[in-house]
Amino acid sequence: MSVRMGPVSGSDRFRLRGGSPPKRRYGQHFLSSPAHARSIVERFAPSREDRVVEIGPGRGALTIPLAGRCARLVALEIDPRLAAPLAERLSGKPGVEVRLADALAVDWHELARELGGPLRVIGNLPYNAATPIVRRLLACDAVREAFVMLQLEVAQRFLSPPGRRSYGPLAIVAALRSERRRVAVVPPGAFHPRPRVRSAIVRFSAKDDPPLPAHEIPRLERWLHAGFSARRKTLLANLRKHRDTVARFLEERGLRADARAEALAPIDWLDLARRLEAEGASP
Repeated sequence: MSVRMGPVSGSDRFRLRGGSPPKRRYGQHFLSSPAHARSIVERFAPSREDRVVEIGPGRGALTIPLAGRCARLVALEIDPRLAAPLAERLSGKPGVEVRLADALAVDWHELARELGGPLRVIGNLPYNAATPIVRRLLACDAVREAFVMLQLEVAQRFLSPPGRRSYGPLAIVAALRSERRRVAVVPPGAFHPRPRVRSAIVRFSAKDDPPLPAHEIPRLERWLHAGFSARRKTLLANLRKHRDTVARFLEERGLRADARAEALAPIDWLDLARRLEAEGASP
């Protein structure tokens, strides 16, 4: 069950005087409420043994309360105007490092090897890059947990169950790779600049033995994009080149012949893709 975080009062706001203004190109909406920052860190619950990576620390609303609560903390900031002053503010803190880096260009396996073990990732993700960042985290076995803030609509696409309009490739891959839970909804007033939409904190906990290995994700995604290519059409219509195989599969699973892509559970999609691949088929 998730909770809804309360409104933000004018006096309860985190400001860094003289800080660089947000840049639209980076999709920046800084977390500006100390109450929400504290609550997020408490829900994340870092331990002294954790190797934590923060994506998009911005002005340090989460970084500062995280510092000193884990074995290692590496904050990845793409904006050089923010990385340098935050690094200076945290200088002298043992085990804490701010790096000028793009989360989409980071080798997450290499970072885990460098830090000496699996990673827990936290971040208020930039709106314009949140989806590809989460996809990369889900595809990395070295990332044991991603505790991230997303636009509520984007969060729903990762969390949706079968049968809903928001259900699609993102939810299917996420379900096969992780245990997912919406932790809280965060109001627009917790950010500066104030976004037009609500945000949600989502916890993705990696499965110990995921039914979908990382190396199979690209193949499954090709079939998913084909199957969901025209959502109003049936699955048989979208995969018409493989009509006989798909028809037999739907019958075996007790699904209607006119079922659409969203009717298949994640494990059904994985099994169907594997059967088609075994036959040498391509989307």
